[in-house]
Amino acid sequence: MSTDASVKEPSAPVRPLRELLSHRPYWVWTLITQLVNAPALMAAIAFAGLAAVGTGEAKDGGFMVASLILADVASSGIIGKVADRTSGRVVPVVSAALAAAGLASVVVAALADASLVALCALCVVAGLGLGGLTGLTRTLLNSVVPERLLERALAVNATAMEALVVLAPLIAGGAIFVFGWTGGVATMAVGAGLLALLLAFARGAARPAPAVHVADAAHPDSARKRREPLWNLGFIAWLMVGIAFSHTLGAIETGALPLAQKLEFGVLGGGSIIAVLAVSGITAGVGYAVFADRLPGGPSLRAGLLLTVVAAAAVGVGQAGTWTALTAMVVVAGVCTAPLNAIRSFAVEKVIPADRRAEGFGWLYTASSGGFAASGLGMSTLPLGVALSLPAITCLAAVCLLLAAATRRRPAV
Repeated sequence: MSTDASVKEPSAPVRPLRELLSHRPYWVWTLITQLVNAPALMAAIAFAGLAAVGTGEAKDGGFMVASLILADVASSGIIGKVADRTSGRVVPVVSAALAAAGLASVVVAALADASLVALCALCVVAGLGLGGLTGLTRTLLNSVVPERLLERALAVNATAMEALVVLAPLIAGGAIFVFGWTGGVATMAVGAGLLALLLAFARGAARPAPAVHVADAAHPDSARKRREPLWNLGFIAWLMVGIAFSHTLGAIETGALPLAQKLEFGVLGGGSIIAVLAVSGITAGVGYAVFADRLPGGPSLRAGLLLTVVAAAAVGVGQAGTWTALTAMVVVAGVCTAPLNAIRSFAVEKVIPADRRAEGFGWLYTASSGGFAASGLGMSTLPLGVALSLPAITCLAAVCLLLAAATRRRPAV
């Protein structure tokens, strides 16, 4: 598929969602996106299973997970900056291949009884390969679907992501059960290898940077936008939205087990909370994909309202005294997840320079990871109710920044 063909308008009127769902290159892009995000979601179970036998201490898996994720997060903005200066497939393919090689090396090293330090070093290599891929793959979407389908495309992808949150750990656990203690990490390596192949050979997977520059030359307003700095108030506001959203969602997810134990529902109850959150997100994602263009207000207004709701829901989760009340609050929070994911990804593109998109989306991923890290830190150091109420402060800060950005730059609203 050529880039031009991928964004050509249909000759006859077609319902937008139906057009999107029948667009094969979009589903290839969605598969690429899920393969990019799967390692982080599989890592906890995969590395715990490997460490339990490989080093004799399941907790050593936590050090390997931390090494992988920290390297991924730390390198995402830098790799995005490098990618913005290149076109074609080189940077994403090399990154995915490095991730696959690093994960495969972890398996080989574990089988050879390597030390924990060596295993963590190889996890860093894999993390460096994964770094930036989220931003790189997000920039491909613009050459896959026409702009009028962009927000719907992001909503459908956010729905797929909600399903992946549930499926990825199950796949890792199933691989350990079927293939043994290295099965989870080996599955991650195979997934990264498949990702490299898709990025190398899938039609439409090459980054069309030169085409963006040509468009900028033809449109002075776009060329002027390219000269604007990346770190403008609108971009910072959406980074804060990512932090606040991830902080809130992470607090509910990490607090699922202690919440269930508080209500005497045990481990099964904790898993049920995660399942309810995911199913609610999937349902809301489908709904947002259908009705996105019929809803009032722009991205800032929608995000502000959703952040307010999800923050209130998190506080309610912490104060819930019955299983019914807890489930209701989790459903309310879950309904906000997929729409917020779609809105922030759609809105960030409007406030960053066209030639720095990979870097911008890389920093958005880094900010979101920071929010999840903050939720884990809060849950481990603060009382449960306080840890679940604290995200309301980050949500309030994000809403204030959105208001400030909207006042200063109306087109970003």
